[in-house]
Amino acid sequence: MTAQAAAFWQGARESVGAPIAVISASYLGLGAYSSTTDVSVWALVVSTFTIWALPGQLVMIDMWSVAAPMVAVLLAVMLTNVRFLPMAITMVPLLRDPSHPRWHYYVTAHFIAMTSWVVCMPRLPQIAAAERMSYFIGFSLTCIVAGAICGTLGYYIAGSIPQAVQLGLIYLTPVNFFVLLVGDVRERMGGLALAFGAAAGPLFHLLTPQWGVVLAGLVGGTLAFGLDKMLKARRV
Repeated sequence: MTAQAAAFWQGARESVGAPIAVISASYLGLGAYSSTTDVSVWALVVSTFTIWALPGQLVMIDMWSVAAPMVAVLLAVMLTNVRFLPMAITMVPLLRDPSHPRWHYYVTAHFIAMTSWVVCMPRLPQIAAAERMSYFIGFSLTCIVAGAICGTLGYYIAGSIPQAVQLGLIYLTPVNFFVLLVGDVRERMGGLALAFGAAAGPLFHLLTPQWGVVLAGLVGGTLAFGLDKMLKARRV
């Protein structure tokens, strides 16, 4: 077995546990919710592999169920997933190695999602540079397959899952994302950003539900950056 193949299977093995459990439960809820709309199980499975973002898929399902124009669905999903841009900007440099052709990075960026980003960012520096991409794809692809399987299962057993439970399962992913971020905070600015963002979130949601999350992230992150710079300057 080559080093890249070994790294791929290592990533697949390390995804088994909390990451797969949360993703499986979330997609079980998404599949059950999808069955109450006009979205077919095949559309759910294909969107899992092509969109690979539960909030984006939820937006797709909601807009599809009200017969929104395809262009509107596409734009809404793209805007929902634009949050992956800063994740890709920070992760791709860790995957960079002279042995990889340029187009490999564009393909690999598709596999970036909240769970894989949070788990793999601190893990990748511990792996040889040439093997990081294989590890990441092994981790992410296992998560995607688990999501597709559990989404299909949830679609067919929806009758036995109350709607409140369906929605609760769907929102396990952002809760898990927050818990993982809190547990991985090693620098003051990261802790400040989480604190300011958590405080600003409800306030901006009351002001503008449509833009509350974006504004809370922007304001919370900016305040954290500014306060951290001020504290460093005083220490100097």
